[in-house]
Amino acid sequence: MKTWLKKNKYLVGAIGFGMIALFCFFFANLNQKEEFTREAKTLLSSGLEEAKKPKKQVETKTSKTNSSKPEVVTGLEIPVEPEETALPTGVALSEGERPTVETLQEAQKDFEQVKDDILGTIRIASISLEMPILEGDSFEKMLYGACTVLPKQTMGKGNYTLAAHNAGVDGLMFSSLGNVAVGETITLQDRSGHVYNYKFKEQRHVNMTDTSILNLTRKPTLTLITCDQPTKTDGRIVVIAELI
Repeated sequence: MKTWLKKNKYLVGAIGFGMIALFCFFFANLNQKEEFTREAKTLLSSGLEEAKKPKKQVETKTSKTNSSKPEVVTGLEIPVEPEETALPTGVALSEGERPTVETLQEAQKDFEQVKDDILGTIRIASISLEMPILEGDSFEKMLYGACTVLPKQTMGKGNYTLAAHNAGVDGLMFSSLGNVAVGETITLQDRSGHVYNYKFKEQRHVNMTDTSILNLTRKPTLTLITCDQPTKTDGRIVVIAELI
């Protein structure tokens, strides 16, 4: 054995250096992933803070006041009255490359300019997701949170459809949407404090031209859409949940 090692000392040395390099590479990637995960948890903090503030409303004699607990709205309490609404021809996700973490960071510095478009929050505990919901689905607006796709959407009614970017970082935007398991709860809360719990029923992988996922539904439904990878792509991951 000693003779073999002596004869092949350069080979052994190369293997040793290779193992050290591989070890360093693995831990560098691990540290980078942990750093991105920490970043994901703080990146949307300014938007969430604003989204959780109640919108100022004019008080009336019939309005409820001093309510300490948010009202939970269930599917049984919502009359289903589908509206005749024209479907959009596409979603802003189809435009251009996916945003980088740096692009998202820059956008968050100017959150003030979209605060009037905030409708509430979305939370999926299993993938550590909590982010603002905004009205409108432009590519730029989706740098701030999940955005409504259909016109005149109302939480808890019809097909409430949201789209968000896949930033390629776990827990950031809708990057981890494909990891949500059937049966899990997805929670929306509007700025009046009403809570809407949806149960995840189905996941689909579709082409970006498939508009069937935007069809009106008789049962209150939540549809979440994101790109299937964090680069330019025509594939979409779609999560469908029903109000409970």
